[in-house]
Amino acid sequence: MNILERNEEVWMVNEHLADAPEFAFPARYRLRWYAPGDADIWLRIQRAADHYNTFEANTFVREFGEDEDRLTQRVGVLLDPWRTPIGTISAWANEFNGREYGRIHWVAILPDEQGKGLGKPMMSAACQRLLELSHASAYLDTGTARVPAINLYRQFGFEPVMRDDRERKIWRELAPHLKAPLP
Repeated sequence: MNILERNEEVWMVNEHLADAPEFAFPARYRLRWYAPGDADIWLRIQRAADHYNTFEANTFVREFGEDEDRLTQRVGVLLDPWRTPIGTISAWANEFNGREYGRIHWVAILPDEQGKGLGKPMMSAACQRLLELSHASAYLDTGTARVPAINLYRQFGFEPVMRDDRERKIWRELAPHLKAPLP
């Protein structure tokens, strides 16, 4: 089984979020921040877009908790021109490598809406939000089957984390599938 089929978990980090590129949303698309009831929207979008994870009814609360103030600052909902929710991205924060980092978390766009140039503006909005929340750096985790996402993250300055031989081996095996050479 190859690296894409195994879908190994990988970590990426951007130590200089201020250098992330900025992209505008296409006309009439926009990102808004969490409002009460969005947990159900988040769950619907994740279930439709993410075929690698299982989402239970309590997944949102388990991942994000119930602090409405924190949710309204950090969980984004992408709206189409008719204000229908079609995507989600989180500008979260956690400890990583022994210190507080921003975190790009749970990025998803409904399958019918993918390929419309929405990922870059979503990433721009999330990176900007992390900067506004005083995070100069951020990390994320993803799977090796998500090559388009990994290529997108690299455009935003996220580079592979290779802390040990296992992680170095995974990235070496993934390298031929990436648009840009690894550092």
